[in-house]
Amino acid sequence: INSNEAIEEAQWTISAIKGYKISYPVVYDCEGFKNNDSRMYTLTAEQRTQNALSFLNTVKKSGYEGMLYGSVSDLTDNSAFNISAIEEMYKIWVAQYKNPPYPQSQKPDYNGKYDMWQYTDRGRVMGINALVDRNIAYKDFEDIIVSGGYNNYTNDNHIYNYKVGDHVNFDK
Repeated sequence: INSNEAIEEAQWTISAIKGYKISYPVVYDCEGFKNNDSRMYTLTAEQRTQNALSFLNTVKKSGYEGMLYGSVSDLTDNSAFNISAIEEMYKIWVAQYKNPPYPQSQKPDYNGKYDMWQYTDRGRVMGINALVDRNIAYKDFEDIIVSGGYNNYTNDNHIYNYKVGDHVNFDK
């Protein structure tokens, strides 16, 4: 895999989500690259970084907010990515399943910049009869994306948080 293929993947993703208003970032996730049967197994950290940046830059040029997903070990010490180059421009979603779990553990053991934490893959949600990933977002992605005009929203889309007693006038 190379930067050109990462761009093709981003273009495919963009064509799949075109027309949908998505309130969270479009994520680059290349889990499994440490498995020796992965096509990315022999890539260097710099090659993986260039692939991630190619994907994320293509997403951004198409008007979407981008984010990199990775485990604490993948994002630490620039061993798998040059993470400092990515976190300068894009949001980071870090995965770590701690013991004790959230909420006893309040944050991942990651010292870099991060905007979201996946704290378990064994969560439960009413109405879903399977285990699910659970996450904490440290930013109001919907507000950032809608007010910024990303992800098929225009700058005239606004989020209003009304409370009981507010007086609201609507003009045509």
